Amino acid sequence: MGFCRELMRRAGMTYQATPRPFPDWPFDGIDDWRNADQSRRDAYKEAERAAAAQTEPGMVGIPAFKFTSNGPWLVGTTEIEQALTFYEASPAGLRAECETDELWVAWLAWLREARAHGGFTVS
Repeated sequence: MGFCRELMRRAGMTYQATPRPFPDWPFDGIDDWRNADQSRRDAYKEAERAAAAQTEPGMVGIPAFKFTSNGPWLVGTTEIEQALTFYEASPAGLRAECETDELWVAWLAWLREARAHGGFTVS
């Protein structure tokens, strides 16, 4: 991933940001989770999903931190679309250089496919 992460940085597909923390586990153990009201479990799952999908307001592309840890991070279609748009607008020489590498070409194809299927999870 480091290779693709570096090319994404060079093409402006990612941006630097500091991730906000995930919500603290509000249960007193697995039994509390199992016995908790469904609305309480759903509220936690929603907060956890929001943390996993976080982006930086006003920024465009994919936060680089989503590729530097196992998250779990959700990368949505908007982030992918923005990243691919930046790549396509990057200098032709950079694209030509990047596309000599089979891994990069496969990564771009995978990003396009992931965009068509609602995004992906980094875990």
